[in-house]
Amino acid sequence: MLDRLYANGDSMDFLTGTILSGMLYDLIKCGIMLSSDNLKDKLKDWVIDDSTLLTLSSELTKLELTNDLSELAIENRVLASPEITTLIEKIQPNSSNNIIIQTHNGTGDNIGGDKIIYSGK
Repeated sequence: MLDRLYANGDSMDFLTGTILSGMLYDLIKCGIMLSSDNLKDKLKDWVIDDSTLLTLSSELTKLELTNDLSELAIENRVLASPEITTLIEKIQPNSSNNIIIQTHNGTGDNIGGDKIIYSGK
């Protein structure tokens, strides 16, 4: 239900209401007040402009989320808001993360970056 798929079947990286509600639940259960600064910190691995961040913070405040709510209840409120779901679709993963996918067959090293060998001299 929550996974969007490309035509070739690969999973698409995007922020979902479930991911966002999990982040919100973590903030709220720790007693941290929802603010654009706190959201920005939680969404550091996602590309979100300041305008979208402020609008998202404002819309989330309207939901009146409290620590009495379960993660599922928070998710239901987030997903019930068309404004928030529209904003979520604009948020994309930060592409500066280095992801290395390797296949190794046989012997030898499988290094995902620079390999430095010291000769001991």
